[in-house]
Amino acid sequence: SNTIQTDFIVIYMIVFIFLEIRERDIYMKYVETEKIELKKVLNETFEKEVVAFLNTDGGVIYVGVEDDGSICGVDNIDDVMKRISDVLVDGIIPNPQSLIKIRAINEDSKWVLEIEIQKGNSLYYIKRYGRSYKGCYIRVGTSVRSMTEEQIEIRYNKIYIRNKEINDIPSKMGKLTFKELKIYYAEKNLHLNEDTFKENLNLLTPDGKYNMLAELLADENRVSIKIARFKGKDKSELLEKSEYGYKCLLVAIDRMINRLEAENYTMSIIKGARRIDKRLVDMASLREIFINAIAHNDWLQVEPAVYIFSDRIEVISHGGLPNDQTKDKFFEGISKPRNKGLMRILSDLEYVEQTGHGIPDVVKIYGKEIFDIHDTYINVKIPFNKDVLRSHNKEKNIYNTAQETTQETIQKTAQETTRDKIIKEIISNPNVTRKQLSKIIGLSDAGIKYHLRELTKDGIIAHKGATKKGYWIVMNNKEKNNK
Repeated sequence: SNTIQTDFIVIYMIVFIFLEIRERDIYMKYVETEKIELKKVLNETFEKEVVAFLNTDGGVIYVGVEDDGSICGVDNIDDVMKRISDVLVDGIIPNPQSLIKIRAINEDSKWVLEIEIQKGNSLYYIKRYGRSYKGCYIRVGTSVRSMTEEQIEIRYNKIYIRNKEINDIPSKMGKLTFKELKIYYAEKNLHLNEDTFKENLNLLTPDGKYNMLAELLADENRVSIKIARFKGKDKSELLEKSEYGYKCLLVAIDRMINRLEAENYTMSIIKGARRIDKRLVDMASLREIFINAIAHNDWLQVEPAVYIFSDRIEVISHGGLPNDQTKDKFFEGISKPRNKGLMRILSDLEYVEQTGHGIPDVVKIYGKEIFDIHDTYINVKIPFNKDVLRSHNKEKNIYNTAQETTQETIQKTAQETTRDKIIKEIISNPNVTRKQLSKIIGLSDAGIKYHLRELTKDGIIAHKGATKKGYWIVMNNKEKNNK
């Protein structure tokens, strides 16, 4: 019994010593990297290193460690802590205290200070040098470098100007009109007071000038949403490029959604008495992603864009996630709109539903991996349904170069077919509603609305009477001339 007890004590001591050595060995392995800075003592470069980590990707500074990773310790820890505090409070602008954690580590009876620094959301600089190349620093590998004046200006614009809402930025255009905006509100039975709608919809800056939101919604503007089609899986060969814009953003949205509807081919499968329709992509998801790109885009940088490849469709918006938004919150459907004024109008007109289920619904179908989220942009890549793509390629003889049909022809044919169907239904039932047309033709409400507007604009159809109780007519040449 005593022998067994003695052996147990010996084994316990060996394990204890091993663990102590392992723990000490781990602590002694300090290596300088792009995220770790080793300092023997606190010196005049400390401010630069803190600023560099704040302006780059964050990191850790260890004070009391030699360049080779061995521990020399901090002699007067209280004095060093006070000097660090003075640097953070008085030496750096903006105050970075909320982004920094300091703790003391005791190793081999020596104190090492660990200063953990998170990446900041501002442009940080040393106070006494101001926002200049002497005061602004970034981390490059294991070294600290001064920012150039160009880098400072770019970062300043990205951070400070980007974080301003489009409501606060004055438009560079002169007189703006809002006939289309008023029509959209009227179609939803919402009345805009001529004298107050500009203030109510936040279309003016605090000093009474038209802002960027007003410019986006004006009948004429400088904004265009681009869609490009490429031959293969990359951008090496461009087949087609179109633009929707220079008019009220709502018109551009409708035309873009209609274009996406036309691109979204359907394959029908008959199983017994049932008909099953499969589409190239889930249209509800594509619409959600596109409207999300419109609502959250940084319009002060560049417009959103849509790219169509042979195997997928991509929707890109600029500006990354808005301030205080995280990936977790984004995927949970917790919205932090960058453009609150625009989001309010899209909500009024039922383009968005503020229920928070949109992005989670997309994730259920396609997963989180389709979202490529960066600091300056969000690119969503929706893969095509392989069965539908294969069926469409076979039907259109895509692989037969002698009979290859251009996308322009495909789109034109699809649009003409839809227009013919609408005209046929109107002739058959002049009282047909937009909702009924949507169900009969299999096109979204927005798509039907677009075609009705275009047919009316072209003088092919006209609506008589009240919005809800009126009826449609197909115009003949005599009626067109009288009109």
